[in-house]
Amino acid sequence: MITVVVVIVVIACVAAVAGVFVMTRRIRATALASAEIIPGQPTTAPVSWAGSHDPEARLHRRIRDALALLRSDPKLGYEGARIDARVRIELAATELDNRLIAAAASPGRLRESVVAQSDSAVTELENVAAALSSGADLDLARIEALVSQMTSPPQLEN
Repeated sequence: MITVVVVIVVIACVAAVAGVFVMTRRIRATALASAEIIPGQPTTAPVSWAGSHDPEARLHRRIRDALALLRSDPKLGYEGARIDARVRIELAATELDNRLIAAAASPGRLRESVVAQSDSAVTELENVAAALSSGADLDLARIEALVSQMTSPPQLEN
């Protein structure tokens, strides 16, 4: 009788440990997926940025959300120029995001400069994504200016 109880307790403990392990893996996978600014492309952004209030983390999440809005463009599925514009914007946004990730580990002066310039670029990204997702006509000059703004290196103040 005691042997049966011990076996049941051991099986219950093993099942509990396995459940915790599986749950932890799922939570981690979800956190990593939520950090991706482009679905399926891993990012080097820290997992802690998912809920951080640091300026770089907030900008990272704003980039992710703007790109998600951009992908909801109703004309995206059948207009080649819109697909091309989206891909160019996503590549530029990835470069901007990588700059923010690097800035998070940089000294204060460089960090502040990158964050300030990135903030205005992310705001314009959000505006362009909102316009395109609402079905507006493709403004190639505005998209070119946005891509240039997101890929330009930060200007340090003297």
